[in-house]
Amino acid sequence: MDSTGKVMKWAELIFVFLSLFSIISTKYQLSTIEIRPDPSGEPAKIFTDEEISKYDGSDSSKPLLMAVRGVVFDVSEGKDFYGQGAGYSILAAKDATYALAKWSLEKKDMHHDLSSLSDHELEGLDKVFLETYMKKYPVVGYMDYLIEEHGKKVEERFQGEL
Repeated sequence: MDSTGKVMKWAELIFVFLSLFSIISTKYQLSTIEIRPDPSGEPAKIFTDEEISKYDGSDSSKPLLMAVRGVVFDVSEGKDFYGQGAGYSILAAKDATYALAKWSLEKKDMHHDLSSLSDHELEGLDKVFLETYMKKYPVVGYMDYLIEEHGKKVEERFQGEL
């Protein structure tokens, strides 16, 4: 094989390697969450884990709440699914992001840490978040961790300008 042939073989190998690397290293990008004020013009309600746990449907004077990706939804209309004793009641009154991504009803999966999820799981989560929760249930607030993350991103974006 002459030197041109060797160079071509190396170029082909490098191209294959780079192609595989880009496929492996590409991480699914979740849709952006826009923090919006309450429709009444009031600031958005911010929930802690402890506070959202009070909205489990056991008190009929309170709405039934659930958080996905840090966005808190009033799922009272879905009480047949999320209410006390219903099949998905474990998802209510908490941020169940990870559990939804994994299609899990196990207590250990009731959290919002997405770091161990695959691209396929992230994409599925995004689809459920956008096409089910955002379309069907009213947003009533945001989890504190989402507000903190959002604040850090704003600071980074405007660093040196503020």
